[in-house]
Amino acid sequence: MLAGFHIADITPPLGVHLAGHFVHRPADEIHDPITARALVLDDGSTRVALVGTDLVGIPEQLVAETRALITDQTGIPPEATMIWATHTHAGPELGDLRRSPQDPRYNKLLPRMLAGAVVAASHSTRDITARLAMGTEDRISFNRRYRMRDGTIQTNPGVGNPAVAAVDGPIDPDVGVLLLDCDGRSAAALVNFACHLDVIGSGNHSYSADFPHFMHEALGAVYGPDFHSIFANGACGNLNHINVFATRRQGGFDHARLMGRTLAGEVLKADFIAEPIELTPISCTAERVELKLRSFSDEEIAGFRSDLDDPEFASSRMSSGNFARGRAERALAIVASGITSQRVEVQVIRLGDLALIAIPGEYFVEFGVELKERSPAAATFVIELANGSIGYIPTRAAFEGGAYEGSSARFDAAAGETLAAAALRILASTP
Repeated sequence: MLAGFHIADITPPLGVHLAGHFVHRPADEIHDPITARALVLDDGSTRVALVGTDLVGIPEQLVAETRALITDQTGIPPEATMIWATHTHAGPELGDLRRSPQDPRYNKLLPRMLAGAVVAASHSTRDITARLAMGTEDRISFNRRYRMRDGTIQTNPGVGNPAVAAVDGPIDPDVGVLLLDCDGRSAAALVNFACHLDVIGSGNHSYSADFPHFMHEALGAVYGPDFHSIFANGACGNLNHINVFATRRQGGFDHARLMGRTLAGEVLKADFIAEPIELTPISCTAERVELKLRSFSDEEIAGFRSDLDDPEFASSRMSSGNFARGRAERALAIVASGITSQRVEVQVIRLGDLALIAIPGEYFVEFGVELKERSPAAATFVIELANGSIGYIPTRAAFEGGAYEGSSARFDAAAGETLAAAALRILASTP
């Protein structure tokens, strides 16, 4: 097996709006670079490209443009390229120009920068062997949905809130670690762990990869500057770093550093126990499945229109007001389009005994755990916000329970199950 690695600095100019919150946050500093981390694997007959980006989401059009460039310059077909966003909330906004200050030149250049990382990785391949371990880390990730004493569900109700009755869902403590060794030394690691990358917080105006930056930094200190680590976020649509039962606030760069170093420690433990794994043969399958967009009652539509007609509501600069305004605008856009469904991609890359499942949205942890349990592969990594960014994909119960994720979802309550069924169907049909 051959493997090549490359890390590209894709930091935008200062002044670009930081993504992931409902307030304007123009970047005024670079705490650490925004990067694209590429890994190319070659079994002699098939090549695959894996690209992790320090972005909040990866728009489908960006994926399509990047894949086309990769195919043109390396011959790697589109279905053999997986591109994901780590979901850092301290990276550039790539979305609506009407809402956020951006740099159109950067957006235009980004596909070429991502493709360039893959081209560079493909030109640096060398013989490697692979090892795999599944570690456990249950101290830094928490389900962020809570059942309140009045029976409602709230997202992030606040540390120490006496109205919280119980947490309303699980976490996924798995730390999947694929280690690639070259010349008797560890050369790279692909790390799969489920937790929202919003540790630094909405008051931040610096570019940063959030806690994975500190994981990369710690691993580099141990293995040396030539070591390449890539972070792939697991299914964490309802997970984050906040324990509401704690006695102090968790957040900021200090907490991100603690989390990154803690995760790096688990990677080092995994290195000690990792067992050889066969990564051949390689197979790549990408299918498009149809998801139904959520529907709205006449009463809901009237409420959205009334909200947007309210001058005080429409001009709100508060985060909550911006979220509500955005939700109303998105809902009315769906209604106005007359479109009732959308086709999205589910991709499965089999690397011998390891399966990588790409889901194009913020997938709830319950689905990720289920896919790993039902996968026929010896080991499975579920990677969210891969090859697209379609928003929250909650369970049926969370969809009906509302709160932030349930009320934000663009698709109906069956979307998560439809995506899981497609992934399992592809897995069943691949060697």
